[in-house]
Amino acid sequence: LRFTTVIAAVFRKCEEKRIKNSSIRLVDFGSATFDHEYHTTIVATRHYRPPEVILELGWSQPCDVWSLGCILFEYYTGYTLFQTHSNLEHLVMMERILGPLPRRMVYKTKKQKYFQNGALVWDETTTDGRYVSKNCHPLRTYKTEDSPEHAEFFDFLHKLLEYSPTLRISVSEALRHPFFSHLSPEQKTLGSRTSRDLSR
Repeated sequence: LRFTTVIAAVFRKCEEKRIKNSSIRLVDFGSATFDHEYHTTIVATRHYRPPEVILELGWSQPCDVWSLGCILFEYYTGYTLFQTHSNLEHLVMMERILGPLPRRMVYKTKKQKYFQNGALVWDETTTDGRYVSKNCHPLRTYKTEDSPEHAEFFDFLHKLLEYSPTLRISVSEALRHPFFSHLSPEQKTLGSRTSRDLSR
């Protein structure tokens, strides 16, 4: 199975823990919000927070898709993708890993204190600057194997970590991504139905 092949790379690296049961249990719905309800400005765990939340541009379901991308990267590598506690550093890490933020997001945000002439205000000579330069590299460089399965996984990650929430892959689209082509039609139908039910 492709998914198992790619994810197995993690287990070869991490000898400490072996997962005996791969069932997933969703917990902690403390910030869960329906579309028609009030949305707080800040949501999501810091390391899994999407750019639209950091830039206070509003958020909805695509926020969770971004978080999933961060979690899958962590599962694949064993490392947190955005290991930071600062909004500015978080945005700089995003640009180092995923490329420049879209200009429309930069100019639309009220958080202009992070930018000057459309570029992030960041000093690479500071301790934090050197840390980011040393530890944050383009997403593709984290691929551990050069195989079709890993290429599909990283294509999937890129779609999950799309900056623009309107262009980011949806949950139902994600289930149709080639990375999941090994799933039986029954499994795909179940997943698709569940994702539609959750997005209501």
